[in-house]
Amino acid sequence: MMHLSSSLSRRGALASVLAATAAALPVMASAAPSGEDAALLTLCAEFWRVQNHIKALDEAPPYTFGTPHQKQHEAELAEACRREWVVMERLVDTPAASQRGQQAKASILLAILPSAFDTFDLTFESDEIQLVMSLLKDVAGGTQI
Repeated sequence: MMHLSSSLSRRGALASVLAATAAALPVMASAAPSGEDAALLTLCAEFWRVQNHIKALDEAPPYTFGTPHQKQHEAELAEACRREWVVMERLVDTPAASQRGQQAKASILLAILPSAFDTFDLTFESDEIQLVMSLLKDVAGGTQI
């Protein structure tokens, strides 16, 4: 995994590129989920909440550099990107046991991967690729070839 400090700018940029997509997708598990994928669906809903928060921060009018408002805005954006990083890592570690859980993970991947490949130098260790691998393991039923 990348160090948090190096992933913040990448996460912030990724969030900017993907914010419109995230806002357009239906929120998975809008009600309190229950069943075998409750934890996963809760994480997916948190991912979309963080994405929408980052979008709102990105769309805010710019502040003059160095002002208290600008510093507060940057700190809030950094915290949102840190939260996104934490949620993404938890999603990687949370298996999808049902079709609904698999669809929730897949919708996140559909939103983040296309522009991530175009914009960033993704490696096998990248959270985005690790989430793909996690989903593939879920779909394959945990079997290794």
